[in-house]
Amino acid sequence: MRVLWRRYAPSAAFFEPVQPQGRISENGPMRFCRLFHVIVFGLGAAASHAEAQSARVPKGQAPGRAAAHVHTHLKRHPRVALTFDDLPAAGGLPVDETRVDIVTRLADELKAAHLKGVYGFVNAIDLENDSDVQEALQRWVSSGMNIGNHTWSHPSLNSVSAHTFEQDIARDEPTLRQYAGDRDWHWFRFPYLEEGATLEKRNHVRQWLREHGYRIAQVTLTIQDDDWSDPYIRCLAKHDEAGIAWLKQSYVENAAHLIRLGREEELIVFGHEIPNVLLLHATGFTTLMLPSLLQILRQDGFRFMPLAKVERNSAYALDPSLGLADGGTLPSQLIEARHLKWPAFKPEPLQSLDRICR
Repeated sequence: MRVLWRRYAPSAAFFEPVQPQGRISENGPMRFCRLFHVIVFGLGAAASHAEAQSARVPKGQAPGRAAAHVHTHLKRHPRVALTFDDLPAAGGLPVDETRVDIVTRLADELKAAHLKGVYGFVNAIDLENDSDVQEALQRWVSSGMNIGNHTWSHPSLNSVSAHTFEQDIARDEPTLRQYAGDRDWHWFRFPYLEEGATLEKRNHVRQWLREHGYRIAQVTLTIQDDDWSDPYIRCLAKHDEAGIAWLKQSYVENAAHLIRLGREEELIVFGHEIPNVLLLHATGFTTLMLPSLLQILRQDGFRFMPLAKVERNSAYALDPSLGLADGGTLPSQLIEARHLKWPAFKPEPLQSLDRICR
């Protein structure tokens, strides 16, 4: 399996290639972009290893540039729309689980939290000759949730031509029509959040999307939740309760940190927070942890809104107009394009996730 990105190992002053299990993480390229900033800063400024883990410098800027200090207070009641990628077959399957089991529980948790019409972004390739996956998608829609286009086979736009990518979007549409009926499925989420390594390719695909009635489902917040999926499956198989407890705790800590980080990026780019879109994945572990995540959001004062209402905000009409080799949230793309300073951040426990329950 090819490695689409390289992950920085927190305990070593070099990049460590990590072979992902199953489908490659949705936001791996974005993580690479952020963590590359960390190591460049550390080497260029001859900083200590600890300092290199807590600062970020955007690619293309002079080494040694300090992280931004965000002084503006965060909103008391921010807004957020939850979205789920890789529906209805995200990540691996735990033993004795089905896609129907996971998607049904996920939809039930959302309804219990009074969240209706949540968008899940579909890769129709997963439905071929798989009645479990087909029924799972039907359950999602029947529960009152919505679906959007995530391409048919989840290619990286940076790995294929614009024409091939557009054909893959179109190939997803018959499934969306079949399952969504008269609901609005003309929302598009780029796989890996990669919108084109060149401005020409980026503009070509965006023009195609406009001509075919799509809106881009941009993202402002991501917690890299799918990185916990394979470790959870391993720990379940080994009945390792201590390992599962650590996964739950580390997930909560990482989520709380990255949600705040995304909000700070908005302050840097816009001078204020905007209504948010949170990217999640429809995995078994994300479903298990959804009540904990909702508690984090509520403790931070978040109020929930539909995707369409959130993206009416004028900030979502902004286009960085820059080819980017790596994917990223809308604020992180704008930070790159405008050569702004990044807020300090704490790396994920990637090595621990890779080692646990082996």
